Amino acid sequence: MPTNTDIAAERANSNINARDLTFTLYGEDGAYRRKLAFERADKDQAFEKSKKFSLMDRDKLYDEAIRMETVVAQRLQEYGYNNSKDIQTFLDRGYFLSAVFLGVHPFAIHFGGFIPSILGQGTPEQIQEFLPKAECMEYIGTYCQTELSHGSFVRGLETTATYDKSTEEFILHTPNLSAIKFWPGGLGRSCNYAVLMAQLVITGKNYGIHPFMCQLRDLNTHQPLPGVEVGDINYKFGGNALDNGYLILTHYRIPRTHLLMKYAQVSPDGTYTRQDVPPQIAYLSMTFLRTILVTASASSLAKAATIATRYSAVRRQTANRDGIEPQILDYQTQQMKLFPAICTAYALHFSGAALQSAYNDILASVGNGDMSRLSELHCLTSGLKAYSADISSHHIEVCRRSCGGHGYSHASGIPDIYQQNVINCTVEGESTVLYLQVGRSLVKFLKKADSGEKLPPALAFLSESSPPTAKLTLRTESTLDFCVSVFKYNIVQLSRAVTHQIAQSLSTNSVNLEAALALHSLELVKTAQAFAQYLTVVMFVDGVKGSKLNPKEKLCMLHMCEFYAIHNIVEESGQFLKNEALNAEQLSQLCQHRTFLLTKLRLNAVTLVDAFDYPDRLLNSCLGRYDGNVYEALYEYAKSSSLNQHQVHPSFHKYVKPMRETLKSQL
Repeated sequence: MPTNTDIAAERANSNINARDLTFTLYGEDGAYRRKLAFERADKDQAFEKSKKFSLMDRDKLYDEAIRMETVVAQRLQEYGYNNSKDIQTFLDRGYFLSAVFLGVHPFAIHFGGFIPSILGQGTPEQIQEFLPKAECMEYIGTYCQTELSHGSFVRGLETTATYDKSTEEFILHTPNLSAIKFWPGGLGRSCNYAVLMAQLVITGKNYGIHPFMCQLRDLNTHQPLPGVEVGDINYKFGGNALDNGYLILTHYRIPRTHLLMKYAQVSPDGTYTRQDVPPQIAYLSMTFLRTILVTASASSLAKAATIATRYSAVRRQTANRDGIEPQILDYQTQQMKLFPAICTAYALHFSGAALQSAYNDILASVGNGDMSRLSELHCLTSGLKAYSADISSHHIEVCRRSCGGHGYSHASGIPDIYQQNVINCTVEGESTVLYLQVGRSLVKFLKKADSGEKLPPALAFLSESSPPTAKLTLRTESTLDFCVSVFKYNIVQLSRAVTHQIAQSLSTNSVNLEAALALHSLELVKTAQAFAQYLTVVMFVDGVKGSKLNPKEKLCMLHMCEFYAIHNIVEESGQFLKNEALNAEQLSQLCQHRTFLLTKLRLNAVTLVDAFDYPDRLLNSCLGRYDGNVYEALYEYAKSSSLNQHQVHPSFHKYVKPMRETLKSQL
């Protein structure tokens, strides 16, 4: 089938090269490896049914997903994707799995949480013992933290691990209903092991949360072991190929050596020793997952933006005076729906890459005994994870609505993307809880800055207090410099304001610090959101400026940076004006410049989403097809409905016809 003429014209008229942008996003070698992983999944007939996962009943869905997992295990070995210690192999495996399952799958947390926990929390000896068994799937594991009544508040977990020195075992126990482990992915029916977080108790003393390697099922029969009750938590909003589960442990014993002992050890006689490290060390596995979720949110939004933009290039509506129906992508109102989504996807991608780099640097420092940046890492990962999940979910829904009625159809692919993404607002830390943690951290860092302490790199701006330059010159480089200074000054002012309000409450209301923080939780959340937004702007701008793009591509990317920064300032203009980060005249200039930038981005809109380089299989959308043959695909999708197997559905003769006969007889 030939390519749709409108979308072909979009690509022909663009003045930038999609491949160059793809290389900038993923690296040249990374882009080729990513594409290869996608192609391997696309060409493999063993994975064809995943395109219809969302239309299957639960048992059939899970059965098919497990069948595919067994094929995946063979393919991972065949393609060399099973080396968990190599970062590029880790990425390749992630690309391959995302293309195979088009979303979450029963062993997702095995690869994304269980194995990283072993690597991050285990001693070299434990890694040598456990990792090979996890990589060959003898151990299929999950990360078991959340309980019925506690999620983000990790210190409040109630599951206990009490040491019995007479047997050199830990006794794991669920003390009450609220302590039931709830939500871990793969726990329901798939996993036989878990890295389980529990309160460590030795001779009556609680030493806090620690990670334990916990066998749950017999390795041969897969039956739950004595003392273990485990099950699936039933249907969810989305992602039902993943068997999220619950777990109750009743005085269940595991060996002493199954405490992951990289940072804390319990000797046979019950002596507890811990390295001189901050408590955040225990949560590094969760921190790692948060870095992944930033990139996952960027990916979800990129797919939704690709679908909506391609469809908007094909869809024509409302004839003009010449009788020609324009592409809806030409309407300014449509552009204002889609271009913020495209730019945000790029911004989150660069932010995810910068966050991963920061995580690796800080982790290397931790390995060398330097724990000074762990608080910074918590602030970065918590803020960006929450913000990326929230803002991507918002824009995905805008993309769906921008596709009109067809966006509501499962055929658009966007409902599935939304369902897969919106869980990120909750998993590994609910957004509001994370914002509150970040807001409190900002208050602490600001106080340190005011006392003359040197702040870590990402927070160093809190030591600055100079307002932005009064003059705004609407040239790309200077506009970006101005916008960054506006964001920076705004967050400093917000941080100072909430710090002052908390101090006032402490002095005038006779309340303790906890109560004072609670009185100003709304301001803390707003401050944290502004901080996360500031980070995405800076990371996007720095990423583009540091790229090796050709002049045309770089200028286009800088225009996206401009649009992203200005759009967010305009949308939150009341906050910026209140904090005197800019004045009304400057705001007016930025509003006009934002409209001007729409015309700059319009020329390359389709190329910009093509650069995300998602094949049709991953989009799984009639509207987002690369060839633009939208209506042909929608017609074929409609014909494939199971209701169309019978021209006259059996229900007609079973119910409708007898009803008519009965009603007629009563006339």
